[in-house]
Amino acid sequence: MSRAAAPAPPSARHDRRLGDLVDDFMADAPELAAELWDELEQRSSGSGPAVSSLIQAARSADGGKYVRPRLVAASYFGLGGLDTAVLRRVAGAQQLLHLGLCLHDDVIDGDRVRHGRPNVIGAVEQSMRAAGVGAAAAVRQGEAAGILAGDLALNAALLALLSVPASGAPVRLATAALAAIERTIQGELLDVRSETLAPAQSDPVHVAALKTAPYSVTLPLTLGAIAAGAHDPDLLDALEQVGSSFGIAYQLCDDDLGLFGSTAVTGKSTLSDLRDGKRTEHIRIAHERASGVDRAVIDGALGRPTANEGDAERVRQIVTATGARAAVLELIDSHLDHGIRAAAEALPPALADHLALLARTMRGRAH
Repeated sequence: MSRAAAPAPPSARHDRRLGDLVDDFMADAPELAAELWDELEQRSSGSGPAVSSLIQAARSADGGKYVRPRLVAASYFGLGGLDTAVLRRVAGAQQLLHLGLCLHDDVIDGDRVRHGRPNVIGAVEQSMRAAGVGAAAAVRQGEAAGILAGDLALNAALLALLSVPASGAPVRLATAALAAIERTIQGELLDVRSETLAPAQSDPVHVAALKTAPYSVTLPLTLGAIAAGAHDPDLLDALEQVGSSFGIAYQLCDDDLGLFGSTAVTGKSTLSDLRDGKRTEHIRIAHERASGVDRAVIDGALGRPTANEGDAERVRQIVTATGARAAVLELIDSHLDHGIRAAAEALPPALADHLALLARTMRGRAH
């Protein structure tokens, strides 16, 4: 299938650049999810102060760069979507879905901070301790709040998709979201279980293809396309290819920043992945190539809660010396290039170019 055969956005776009349309739409990005939280609060108004407090804690945990709703908007406008009321609901649902999965991820990883401030778990724990609740009970209340807040966010996202005012779209939108959530759960399970495996037995790229790519890139592009009225299976397949390639690259970039990045820039500790025993592609390759002595250094730090910055620096040196980091950076480039080619061959030029720009931005994160 050639790029020339792809549909072009309608003239109603007035020849405005796709990037400008997306930027204008995202100018009030926090309001996208806020509108859906408002609806949830209205539905829950008779449930009492505890539920209201939990919803408020979840709302306050929202934030970040809003990459996923931005992708929804790019796909929607790039494929000729016109109704911003439809787009707001779909993009807001995507953000809620992301937040719900993050809330659950924080429980799994034992995290108490996100975006540089206490997450739902941390905030509830602190409030319980301040109220005189014992330490163990405060931890239980915080973790339960994280799980339940995540459930509320996911449920609200699906209800929003099922009520999108676009003929024939709601069921398709919800089905796509549920399929992505299912794959993400599978990937999360494999990611957690890999912490018990020897690095050589792990498959971080496969985990990324399941855990990160479906909901972080493929789903936003697909939701935008469905909302814009796309039905062409070849087009949707192309979005799947682009999303999978970019999503894997995104996770590999994130893993690189998790070991080599700056906490001041990323807001993420360069010790957390090491202490959690994450079997990243960096670790898998380095462990395979390292000498017996260096392999023992990795084994000694990986999954040790008391691993310190000195341990991390030694692991970084081994990852670099074995060529593992260079191999991962090359793999990132390979996946990005594949996604760029798939977009250029099958998507409208403006959308393909916009996604290529996104790929260059991701490449810049890792190099």
